[in-house]
Amino acid sequence: MTRFERAPAPRRAKGARTSASAAAEAKAASAPPQLDLFPVRPVVDVLDPRSVVGAQTGVEHLVRVRLRPNDAPHLIFHDRHGWYCESHGPACHTVQLARDEIK
Repeated sequence: MTRFERAPAPRRAKGARTSASAAAEAKAASAPPQLDLFPVRPVVDVLDPRSVVGAQTGVEHLVRVRLRPNDAPHLIFHDRHGWYCESHGPACHTVQLARDEIK
């Protein structure tokens, strides 16, 4: 008996889908943004770095940011290393909130 072999399936190019159909699929997959009826503003407190860190500190600005009033605070430092969050580093989104408060 002879064994039949399947012909290989034709391969599609990577960009075979039209960009319009891909965009429509991506739009359908993501949910629309939800509006907050009662938005909560972050609590931003500018602190005195000399009294918190010490008299010999090189910290220029020290800011405590809470995204919601009962959340744990993010301590944002501005020193010779730049702006950064104590816990999350310079990529933390609360750093921008602190910088806006100082300006």
